[in-house]
Amino acid sequence: MNKMRTVYRPVISRVGWPMPKTYCAFPFTHQYVHMSGSVRLCCATMENATDKRGNRIHMNNDSLQKTWNSDYMKQARLKMKNGEVLEACTKCVDQEARGYKSMRNPSNKEENLEKVNADGSMEVMPHSMELHFGNVCNLKCKMCSQDYSNQIGKEILQIGKKDKDFLDWVYKQSGNVNNWTNNLSVEYTWFQNEKTKSRLIEYVSKHITELTVIGGEPTVIPEFYELLDYCYKNNTLKDKVITIVTNLTNTNPKMTQWLPKMKSWTIWASLDGIGDTTEYIRYPSNFNKVAENLTYYKKLLTEHGNGKITFSPAVQLLNIHQLDEMLKWFIDFSDGAWGDTFNISWMAQVWYPRICNYDTAPREYRLMVADKLEKSVEYFKKYDRISLFYNAQIKNLRADQLDRFTEVNLQKMFIRYNDTQDKHRKSNTWRVLLPYLEETLTNSIK
Repeated sequence: MNKMRTVYRPVISRVGWPMPKTYCAFPFTHQYVHMSGSVRLCCATMENATDKRGNRIHMNNDSLQKTWNSDYMKQARLKMKNGEVLEACTKCVDQEARGYKSMRNPSNKEENLEKVNADGSMEVMPHSMELHFGNVCNLKCKMCSQDYSNQIGKEILQIGKKDKDFLDWVYKQSGNVNNWTNNLSVEYTWFQNEKTKSRLIEYVSKHITELTVIGGEPTVIPEFYELLDYCYKNNTLKDKVITIVTNLTNTNPKMTQWLPKMKSWTIWASLDGIGDTTEYIRYPSNFNKVAENLTYYKKLLTEHGNGKITFSPAVQLLNIHQLDEMLKWFIDFSDGAWGDTFNISWMAQVWYPRICNYDTAPREYRLMVADKLEKSVEYFKKYDRISLFYNAQIKNLRADQLDRFTEVNLQKMFIRYNDTQDKHRKSNTWRVLLPYLEETLTNSIK
């Protein structure tokens, strides 16, 4: 039996007026391929598309063509057409009910609904896709999880061989110290299946014109390069707008062939600081190599004019002290082209794992950082997008979000997790990197 359910509830704005925003363009134009090989409506839902028997649709078993007009997708479209709210859309519904912007795409409603047949099927194939090439990665970022990097779980299990208490504690504190620890050894390599890979590459080349590629880390995955090369050889890159989400530790010389042939491209640069800061957070990255690869892309967009670079820092306890310097570095790197070919994402504050959230820091430390950042408020005023998010971070730093009991517990977890990990890595430590944080944490937990 199909598992798609309908939630009947009004969406209320902050001023109390009903907002029946049940429509979203994604089921009519977009496909989302999860790291695991499952297919979903979009990145905002945790619900997998299922077949008639309730089994999840998977890339190794089901074609994207059939998935597009599966019973699951047909029901989603018909329910949206009838003004019903899908349970898969709960996250966006809740965000909008609280007055926040969601990931819901309200574009082309009438046009898309007109294309839907009586049974919910569509003759027109999707043109947009977010494609996750598994969780194969080369880094072990502090705020990431094994769902996105196969290296993170491996490291925790290695530590656990010598320190079973630590491993048991990590499992118990899932969400606080590490995300989704139910399977630390999980490795998604569905795209390495030859039949699946060939089918996917041909499908993207033929149908998809707006493509976002994520991993894992796409630039260490050969199949990602095979996809680009196939589209290049079949002359379909010219129709494509491609976004590559990358940690910038690697690239490919053939990008000089592929990128200029695209309609447009964006490098979504996952960079969380300058020098030692980003190297510690995104272990074992090398900042100089990252800057070198950024310069490589910068040269390509300057020469060909069809590219952009979007900086996407994950704002957290380990880099909030450097937010002002990091943003100024981004702006300087743009050589006067900020807001045109260079920009920044929404500067998301890391919520999970909770020890990475700067709400966890002692008040004394947060206020010190807020005072430091305040000195650059005037500097960023001319950069509207930066100023909006920058000022929000300062406001958040000055607010006490946690009760004292929770705060101290999370601070102790932060110390234990990072001390153990640093000892295992035999590299730079948070204590050396952030001595004032060490001092205030030590005083806080006494």
